[in-house]
Amino acid sequence: MTETISNNEKSFNILNKLILNGFYDGNISPNRIELNRKYGLFNSGGNHRIIGILNNENKFELNFDFKFPMNIAVKIAIGIGIVFSIISLAYGNWFLPIPFFITPFLITFFDFRLKKKKEINLLTSKFMEIYKSEYETK
Repeated sequence: MTETISNNEKSFNILNKLILNGFYDGNISPNRIELNRKYGLFNSGGNHRIIGILNNENKFELNFDFKFPMNIAVKIAIGIGIVFSIISLAYGNWFLPIPFFITPFLITFFDFRLKKKKEINLLTSKFMEIYKSEYETK
């Protein structure tokens, strides 16, 4: 199930408050949302971003991705790993791809999936917290 945020004035106000209160950095446009979580005073950012793209139901579908230099580096590393694995298997080195490609790939993949779930849940909980404090008390 993908998390979504409605495309309306209340949602834009809440997203702006998340940015103004210092929880996130990012851009909000009518068709796309891109948010980077601030981690603290000295460690702001990270290597991940939350992207919301407007779908045909007029809701932003939230997705999780690497930031600019990291997304290219990951794609290059996966490509090199696949080529290395194919060459190793062609030469009969069946064990070599396991420690050098498959294990690091699986660790990175599961770490990414866990961070995706954590970051999107954190965004939606902050979003709902501000929504309840602003709009349900009136």
